[in-house]
Amino acid sequence: MRTLDCTDLKCPLPLLRLKVAMNEGDEDSIIRLITTDAISLRDIPAFCNRAGHRLVSVTEGPPHAFDIEVAKR
Repeated sequence: MRTLDCTDLKCPLPLLRLKVAMNEGDEDSIIRLITTDAISLRDIPAFCNRAGHRLVSVTEGPPHAFDIEVAKR
């Protein structure tokens, strides 16, 4: 599992950094995103649903933690 720490970044930066990490082609299929931005609680699940990634778990904080299984390309 790879951890992406986006603590103290405001929307839309956590989502943009998540997209970049997903496209890097790393072999880790699960990314843990950590953020303090409350808007992420809405944006990250919506993005995962639209893009076909599986949201494994959400922990509301702050900080908020999202475990995301990246869909195979």
